[in-house]
Amino acid sequence: MTKTTVQRLVSVLLLMTSVPALGASKDEEAIKARVADFIATFNRGDAKTLSTFWVEDGTLVNPVGMSGKGPAEIEKVLASDIGGILKGTTMEMSVVAFRAVGKDAAFIELEHKVTGAKSPDGHALPPITFHVPCLMLKQGKVWKIADSRPYAYLTPPPSGLAKK
Repeated sequence: MTKTTVQRLVSVLLLMTSVPALGASKDEEAIKARVADFIATFNRGDAKTLSTFWVEDGTLVNPVGMSGKGPAEIEKVLASDIGGILKGTTMEMSVVAFRAVGKDAAFIELEHKVTGAKSPDGHALPPITFHVPCLMLKQGKVWKIADSRPYAYLTPPPSGLAKK
C-alpha cells in the first residue's frame, strides 16, 4: 500500500468512528424504546395501560380473530389474551423491519416471542413466535399503534404435498 492509500484508509476509519452510526433514525429509535415499554407493560399483565399504546381509533385483531377498536375494546382483547392463553407467559419483541411513511407515520414488523404458554390441559408449550405488522402514528412526541395484526406462520405442508 502506498502512503496515500494508508492515509485515506485512516481518514475513512476516523470518520466512521466520529460520526453517529447511520441507519437507525431518531424515529426508529423512539419506536424501539416504545416497544420496550410495551414489553415491560405486557409482562406485568397490565391490559389497561397496554391499551393506551393505541391511538383513539386504533384497531387490534389478535391471532384468534378477536378484534377491538379504540382503547376500551382493545383493553378487552388484551385482557382476554393475558388472562387466557398468555397467562403466566413472558414475551420478547424486536423490530425486524422499519419503514417511514411520511413525517409522522411508520410501518413496522415485530418479531414477538412468547415463552411459558401452556396447552388447555396444562402441558408446557414450546416458545411461540408471532409476527406483528403495525402501523404507527406519531402524536406529539409519542409513537402510538394505529393498527396491529399479530399472526403466527402456519407449519408448511410436508415437502411431498407442496404444490409445484
